[in-house]
Amino acid sequence: MYEQGQKKGFTWRKVLEGLQVRKVSISFNIVFFILAFFLAQVVLFEASVPFFLPIWALVNLRFQRFLPWTIAGALLGSVTLGLGQVLIHAMQAMIFPLYLKKFIKKIPLPLFVLIDVICTQVIWQYISYAGSIPGSVWLAIGYEGVLSLFMTIFLFQLFLPLPDFLHRRWTAERMGAALLIGALVLTGMSSFIFGYVSIPLLLAHLVIAIAAAVGGVQLATVVAVLAGTVLSISKLSFSGMIAVYAITGFLAGLHKPFGRLWQAFSMLGATFFFILYDHTLPLDSVYIGSLVTASLLFFAIPSKWIKYLKDQLYPDTSNILIRRQKWMTEKVNNQLKEFQHFADFITRFISDRFDSRGKVQKEQSKSFSTCQSCFQYEKCWGEKSNGIPLLMEQWEDETKKSRIQLEKKIQYKCVKPGQIIQELTEREVKRKLNNQIQHGKKMYALKLRDMGNHMSDLINNLDNSMTLYTSHEEEVKKKFQQCNIPFFQIDVLNIAVGQMEVVCCLPVESKAKMVGERLILPIFYELWKEPFEITSMKELHHPYEHIQMTCKSSVRFQVKHDIYTSSSRNTIYSGDAHAVFSLHPGLLAVILSDGMGNNIEAHRESRRVMHFMRECLNKKMDPETTMHTLHYMMSLQDDTDSYATVDLGLIDLQKGELWSWKAGSMSTYLIRGNDMRKIESKHVPFGFLPTFTIEARKVDIKDGDILLMLSDGVFSSNTSIEKQEMYYQKILQDPKMDAERFVKKLEETYSLPGDDRTVIFMQVKHVVPEWSIFSPRETAKFQEKMVH
Repeated sequence: MYEQGQKKGFTWRKVLEGLQVRKVSISFNIVFFILAFFLAQVVLFEASVPFFLPIWALVNLRFQRFLPWTIAGALLGSVTLGLGQVLIHAMQAMIFPLYLKKFIKKIPLPLFVLIDVICTQVIWQYISYAGSIPGSVWLAIGYEGVLSLFMTIFLFQLFLPLPDFLHRRWTAERMGAALLIGALVLTGMSSFIFGYVSIPLLLAHLVIAIAAAVGGVQLATVVAVLAGTVLSISKLSFSGMIAVYAITGFLAGLHKPFGRLWQAFSMLGATFFFILYDHTLPLDSVYIGSLVTASLLFFAIPSKWIKYLKDQLYPDTSNILIRRQKWMTEKVNNQLKEFQHFADFITRFISDRFDSRGKVQKEQSKSFSTCQSCFQYEKCWGEKSNGIPLLMEQWEDETKKSRIQLEKKIQYKCVKPGQIIQELTEREVKRKLNNQIQHGKKMYALKLRDMGNHMSDLINNLDNSMTLYTSHEEEVKKKFQQCNIPFFQIDVLNIAVGQMEVVCCLPVESKAKMVGERLILPIFYELWKEPFEITSMKELHHPYEHIQMTCKSSVRFQVKHDIYTSSSRNTIYSGDAHAVFSLHPGLLAVILSDGMGNNIEAHRESRRVMHFMRECLNKKMDPETTMHTLHYMMSLQDDTDSYATVDLGLIDLQKGELWSWKAGSMSTYLIRGNDMRKIESKHVPFGFLPTFTIEARKVDIKDGDILLMLSDGVFSSNTSIEKQEMYYQKILQDPKMDAERFVKKLEETYSLPGDDRTVIFMQVKHVVPEWSIFSPRETAKFQEKMVH
């Protein structure tokens, strides 16, 4: 209750917090009020008052939220010059909206401002002089039009759109525009004199001193000459004051290394020199009082303000480049570490197989198939051997030249010497080939590891490598400008496929929700060929009032899966292995592997295949490359190894597509309403044949589809596959069906083999984003025919 009372009551703390939140808006309101007030009453050449329309055009096109305060300032400034000037400014403001027409918008804005000013003045002066306008008035009208043109250029150069105005660094062009506009504002403040202090002179000398402290001789001299020129021209006299200001700025910048005190004394010294040199100059007590006051205020300016201005005008980019280089190095190192881990995994995967196969070769039986079918087997290989085994061992160890004598001894003791010699030769060739294969496997693993080490060493030796690329933000901004979408800022936070994230800052006045759904999301899709959704939209007041809209990659579908698996012997291990995991929010991977048999070896083989495929896919290896690599690895096996089937499915949840790769696996079934589609396997299991090809099948999926991946343990050998598939289609119409019920139904209906069984049951559903203004109706599963 106390907190609620505090919220209802008035506190100064709330007022200060509100001012803090809206300080940028308040500052802009004050700036445009002051600019409009003084620019509306600037008088040049004792006749021209040209600067109301440029400030009006600027606020109309870029800062509409600050229009009321601009109108108030311009109205007050015009009133000080008389009612006629108010009417002239009102006529100019009434003509300006024509610029927004399409056929006129092709005219450059500064040129349109010139035409507006001249047309208004011609009409006004024609009425005032009853159709006979003097030549001097025509000349003043021309001056006013030209000055308005240049003032428009300077104002738009200085006042960039809000985010750029606050965050973009100051260039020499913007600084020149700011100085010229400031000098013209000072001419409008010529009547602001308080005692011995003139506000325009005070501000002019303060700016010169600050310019000397920031940029030295060059900047101080330019600022001083510019201020002296504008202030002198506004009075059409005392052109000698330009030299006074120039020398003042030059001496102030020259004494910058000696500190502020010497700068202040040098400015006073230049003034006293010209007092003694030329008595006609208006260097009176007001000028000196203003100069002294400006020097005192110069001492009161904090050093951090001077440093900030210096960083804006003369930024030190070495720090930024070092940070950029450090960031790039860390990023590339992280990527290389991931590659190194993957290379180590491949190395271990191959090395494990290499070690195990080596042991098998040493433990192979010494008996021959020819001997086992011979009637003298016991005489040769029994306890009382005639020496045949010893002769065969000697034959394997000897060279080709020494084997001739051994072969003659084998002929005396063996009844089938020719077949024995041939089998010995085949065994030797097979052993050599197997050794070469094992060497190739080990060499492949070592080369892969060396590649990772080489790349790691290479990146450590790079010092100044930077990648130049076109900014995604610039592409989005260009598209927004082409579609006339108002915006403040665009930030692309992530460009990974399926994980893209873009933040748009839009004006408060824009219909952000409608613009986002109807225009911005299609633009993103056109740029990246990926659907997007609006995940958040909120109004912020810091650092300026805007709407922040966050767009992320849209996942149009979701897949709910149910898995049933069992082993034939009710053991903890099964010859089947499965995995369902997300590669990223928009891509789901489903893998089902069936090892040959239902023993522990089949379990290990299917698990090894599953682990390899999962690691490869997580490391962003192409699925087809993964399948070929796995086949190559398993084709290096010998006769003692088992094989495994693989069923890989990648479900694109954004586009609604199923990509299927199969190697010896059972068919995948897609149930849609009363129809059933079958994705069949045309390829043998991994490692089964020395040659291997695989192709991907693509199938579109829709809301309400059912996907079924299964192993061969759920098929009965007593019933044709076609009849079983028809039964699948029938029982899958049940909306309560799941993987376990599916298997139980089959066990009740058919005599299933005693094998491992795995069923992956998946249901596809639409994802309706929260931002959507519509909701799709439920899919009618059984309504297949169109009603005319």
